[in-house]
Amino acid sequence: MLKWLSSSLTDALGRILLKVVTTVVFAYWLSPEVFGRASLTIVIVSLLAIVVTAPFEESLVQRRVIRRAHFAAALALVLAGSMALIGAAFAAAWAISAFYPPESEAVALAWLVAGFSVIIPAHAGVAIFTALARRHRAFARIAWSNLAGDAAGVGIGLVLVFAGVGVWSLLSVRLVSRFVTVLWLVVDAPVRIRPAWSAGGLGELSSVAGWFFAARCVDKAGDAVFQGIVARLFGLEGAGYLNMALRIIEPVRGPTASVSHNIAMSFFVRAQDSSQRLRAAVASTVSHTAMVLMPVFLGLAACAPTLIALLGGERWAAAGPIAAGLALASAIGATTHFLMTALAARGEARLCCLALTWEVICVAAALVMLYPVGLIAIGIARMVSTFALAGFYLRVARPVFGIDRLAFVRSVVPSTINASLMAILVVWVGHVTPLAASPALCLIAQVGVGVAVYAGLAFIFQRPMLYSVIGALRGRKPAVAA
Repeated sequence: MLKWLSSSLTDALGRILLKVVTTVVFAYWLSPEVFGRASLTIVIVSLLAIVVTAPFEESLVQRRVIRRAHFAAALALVLAGSMALIGAAFAAAWAISAFYPPESEAVALAWLVAGFSVIIPAHAGVAIFTALARRHRAFARIAWSNLAGDAAGVGIGLVLVFAGVGVWSLLSVRLVSRFVTVLWLVVDAPVRIRPAWSAGGLGELSSVAGWFFAARCVDKAGDAVFQGIVARLFGLEGAGYLNMALRIIEPVRGPTASVSHNIAMSFFVRAQDSSQRLRAAVASTVSHTAMVLMPVFLGLAACAPTLIALLGGERWAAAGPIAAGLALASAIGATTHFLMTALAARGEARLCCLALTWEVICVAAALVMLYPVGLIAIGIARMVSTFALAGFYLRVARPVFGIDRLAFVRSVVPSTINASLMAILVVWVGHVTPLAASPALCLIAQVGVGVAVYAGLAFIFQRPMLYSVIGALRGRKPAVAA
């Protein structure tokens, strides 16, 4: 456990450092409109890529018995699908160019999407070889491959932004990152996998692939809907502010969500045939995770305006409240996220798909209704949809696992209260400290106060849980259950 978490922490800290460097540079050289254009391009291509990444992400991990032929067949299909999608993207760009003026935003975006679609084969390869690593519980391999990819992408992106390339300097970060990551995973894989068509192998995987595919499609469609409505309501400038907010939230939320899902799935799958064992595993995981992640995301929400001021300057100040809302939403979903993992481990991808569909509906409705309050509606809408998603999971978890919803809530309340008190003090420090005029010194003061306050509260009010978390990090069986 300690090895997995240490590699995950290294990955997260490395991503944060790289994101800080690129955000400072890109925010100085590029406008919010360019950020928004890059953000829309990435989310559209990500939605296309889900067609080839989603069908086998979980089915290759979930099957109790898996053979090399399954991986080879899946790899062959996703690579063939990737080529077809790239062709379709260029065909669509050509068709749009024939119907719209050359200088229109639609044409510019269409060709950006077509050019950026060459990333799809890399996404497909990462999905297959990450599944292979998860089967071997090689989470350190996944973390290091992601970090190496991000480092390479940042290096190329910085060179391009200084060369005045513009939007492609942002897109190249993601493009280079994915290809370096897949190359690392292929070279470091303990088993050599080559594409090989096998209708029988694909048929065996398809029994669980369908609903997982649908769930992942809805998940990615949710991102596209969210950013698309933001761009429609608030323009490319609003999409740019959202992109800036995501740049300080995603380096923390992304690795913690992905790694926690990967690790939890490996344990939950082994308990999938016993509701009692799975319920106990979920309860212990949720209570311990709440103690670790609640202060992280609530502290990030409290520091968000200072971080934005430090990284982007005054012209990006509007992104601060958006980032705070996204961080609060991440805190809400940090624990209920494991219920989705547990449902997937039981093969209940249908329920995951329904839950994510509900989230998309809620975030779209919240954005439209809250639009009059301004840009802050973006963060609030994400909080509303995350609350709705958490409620859905708690609703469906009871018949599937027999989870006591009140006990579940009580297990996360102490950590939530302590983290909330800490966040309030951190916000207060940001407003009253004499260092408030200097974002860097103010951030140092806020982080120092946050760590000291939460550690003290945890030691006073949650000492058994604190010792249990420390024991879990050292590889011991958790002593405290939810």
